[in-house]
Amino acid sequence: MLRRGWLLLWLAIAIALVARATSRRESKGVILDHLEFGRRLLHGEDVYGPWKSDPDAPIRPLHAPYPPSFGLLTMPFAAIDAALGTRAARAAWALLQLGCLLAAALALRSLTTPRAPPDKSPPAARFWQLLWLGTFALGLRFVLRDMHGGGGNIVNLGLCLGAFWLAERRHARPAGLLLAFSLVTKPTQLWLLPVFWLLGHRRTLGWTIAGGALFVLVTALLQRFELAPWWRWIEGSWRLGTQADPFAVPALDFPPFEWMNQSLRCALARWFGTVPDEFAARVALGVAPGMGWPQAAVAWLVRLCSLAALLLVLGTARRVREQPAARLWLFASALVLSVLLSPLSWKAHHVALLPTLFLLLQRAATAKPARGWLVVLLTGWAVCCLPGGDLVGDDRSEWLNSLYVVTASDIALLLATALIAWRLTNSAPHEHDDAAARAGGGELVG
Repeated sequence: MLRRGWLLLWLAIAIALVARATSRRESKGVILDHLEFGRRLLHGEDVYGPWKSDPDAPIRPLHAPYPPSFGLLTMPFAAIDAALGTRAARAAWALLQLGCLLAAALALRSLTTPRAPPDKSPPAARFWQLLWLGTFALGLRFVLRDMHGGGGNIVNLGLCLGAFWLAERRHARPAGLLLAFSLVTKPTQLWLLPVFWLLGHRRTLGWTIAGGALFVLVTALLQRFELAPWWRWIEGSWRLGTQADPFAVPALDFPPFEWMNQSLRCALARWFGTVPDEFAARVALGVAPGMGWPQAAVAWLVRLCSLAALLLVLGTARRVREQPAARLWLFASALVLSVLLSPLSWKAHHVALLPTLFLLLQRAATAKPARGWLVVLLTGWAVCCLPGGDLVGDDRSEWLNSLYVVTASDIALLLATALIAWRLTNSAPHEHDDAAARAGGGELVG
């Protein structure tokens, strides 16, 4: 009876999400860009040619910050669009997103459950279901944003988490191919590569390189070996990533600054530099001035803070390599790091934090000494990150964006996951087993 109730709940949520994703007007939505990108790659056309899916927006290049190989993911849905129409393609994409959410949930359950989980135990099943429901609620704003627009960030999370799950079980080839496909379609999680290396997944990285080369070759073949799109994307990505002033207009029509971009460098430039009047005017409730540091000083601050965050994660990776209980926490830290260091970190990108929220909820439920500060952390996350335009109105949402409360919350999550990973390396192995037994499938056990 309990399982049937949970199944009905999740089915109701799935139906509501698919219905919401297919309800948008046919002339709007990121999914239209995806379908056109896949269609162009399939037919060997210029994937970055002028495009205007939104009648209210200016003509622009199509998906400038995406590599040409992103079309490998969207080609099947372009075929569905051609055969059955856009609504069917939207529904198919939404079902893919739901499948990736389910895969992520099952991978997290497997990674955080002892080797012989009591699957038939109602308390254990209830505990896991409540954990995932709480995680889903904490990340709901970002899940809704990614699914409503037709984004690929949930898909990217499913691929990366699946790669880690397979790598931890020494299935190097499929793990490497999943990670390769994730990175060649959307390289947001680039910083997983050194983490996988330091965790000892060298064969997985070998298959990642081989798979990535294969996917790039297939893309080049579809483009009739026209390499100009690749050079354009590489140059644009490099110039965007090294641009000292995030408020400046990017090269090669890459996306300009928006308050919705919650990357670390944008947050530091906003608070330590000077906010240009044109961007301050976009916030109806007003923008508090920054500290007015020179642009060069802010650029150095961004580099130093980015390097510190990177060294924190890589240093933790070296420490936890032989500690099974801490490895998943390190993986979660790397996901947060990738969101912080990406030059483009839209709200939908934050679905990558679902594993982090899951682990923190689990630890808050099972580790009594740490429960107080974890509850404060998760409550702060909910207060800062969940209010969106639908809840507080667009003006207040944009004002919150200008405060970079999401970025501050990301930094808190990064520090928390790294701290817990370090603490777990100092704990006796049996302590993890005891916590898992109390939770009916709690802490990660080897």
